Amino acid sequence: MKSRKFKRAEERKFKRIPVRFGLETPEFSTLAIQISTRGLFLLTNSPIYAPGNKLVIEISTSQGSYTISAIVRHAQKVPPLLLHHERPGMGVEFVAIPEEVREYLASL
Repeated sequence: MKSRKFKRAEERKFKRIPVRFGLETPEFSTLAIQISTRGLFLLTNSPIYAPGNKLVIEISTSQGSYTISAIVRHAQKVPPLLLHHERPGMGVEFVAIPEEVREYLASL
């Protein structure tokens, strides 16, 4: 079986930061992993929104809390028996990101 090779525009950092997200308001709490200044992976099995949905993500930094728009690019719901082998969640790409948040994510 051939392995897939992804060409990333930017290297991801494997850190964990707490975030809130939702469709119109950030109503769910989770951890963000695989972080870059272009997007991140929201670690969640519920809710999972389909690719193309626009989300609102709230990231808190030492300078304050920021709300960022993002689009779901990849979503994967995982059955409970496979949670040890797969990570459930959504890969999101930021639509626009404040410079303060970009600097914060780059510094992680």
